[in-house]
Amino acid sequence: MHSTSRRLLLCVVVLALAAAGCSRAKSNEDAPLRPRVQEKIVHPLTGVESTGSQPWQNRPALAVKIGNAAPERPQAGLDKADLTYEEIVEGGATRFMAIFSTNDPGRVGPVRSARKVDPTLLVPLNPLFGYSGGAPSTIRVLQSASGFTDVGINRASSAYHRDSNRRSPYNLYTSTTELWSGRTGALPKVHFSFLKSSEDPGAGSQEAADNVRLSFAGNGSEIHYAYDTVSGVYGRNIGGSPQMAEGDVPLKYRNVVVPSVEISAGYSIDKAGFRTFDIKTTGAGSLVLFRGGKAFRGTWERASDADPWKFVDESGQVIRLAPGNTIIELLPQGRPVTVG
Repeated sequence: MHSTSRRLLLCVVVLALAAAGCSRAKSNEDAPLRPRVQEKIVHPLTGVESTGSQPWQNRPALAVKIGNAAPERPQAGLDKADLTYEEIVEGGATRFMAIFSTNDPGRVGPVRSARKVDPTLLVPLNPLFGYSGGAPSTIRVLQSASGFTDVGINRASSAYHRDSNRRSPYNLYTSTTELWSGRTGALPKVHFSFLKSSEDPGAGSQEAADNVRLSFAGNGSEIHYAYDTVSGVYGRNIGGSPQMAEGDVPLKYRNVVVPSVEISAGYSIDKAGFRTFDIKTTGAGSLVLFRGGKAFRGTWERASDADPWKFVDESGQVIRLAPGNTIIELLPQGRPVTVG
């Protein structure tokens, strides 16, 4: 009798456990599936958020020197740069350093020679650097500098070609695809502080800036940025006309940054007899930053070539950029910026 009771009790326990298991299984079947949340990644040069694997995560940034003289317009690929620097060269003309990361436009140019300021801008980017040579003193500076991989015409000649439709020296082009092919490197440092995409880029300033005008020299063409309230970008004009990239694509920027920088006469002389400029990009200076149709005034700070830029307003707060592409105008001290 005692043995029978124990068998009955064991059966009851087994049945109870089975019922509980079925209940849990049914509960799990009925529970809605929770979507797996993908971690957002932020591009270090644009502040644009994305999810999933991105091509730019598997390649270094690529910087290319591009000319801006009248015979060099329209330029190829310039509209695809994530970050662009404009710097003064001889005779009041300017030249671009275009940095590519998220886009691979293929054809880029016209490619022009390097200047001594270029290594000071390259270090935080850890990029490949494409250019078409330079003065002997500039080449010595490049050879002694670190923080970038030289893929200029003397190191990667097969990636460059002359376009017979243009005259020399305004006809040298390269390929982002070829310069990237087979080359690896580190990603750029986080270069700026960025707003969230949900934040109003015009918030924080009462100074309207629908039109911005500047020039690098008294004999240089006026550069005019006109703000488009619909697209939220600044369209670039030069010499009174919209500046275009090849394919009839207008140049437009989410952020226009104008740091006032120290310029001095260098000791190099170019082939035309003009003295080159030395441009200082470390230390501090005044700044006007344009985003969202507003002007943000303050100062720029940069302790060393290895450091990214820091932009602060008049109260000492960091000025953030709107997510998107940016052009930095290395404007000589004393040159005016007209805002309206």
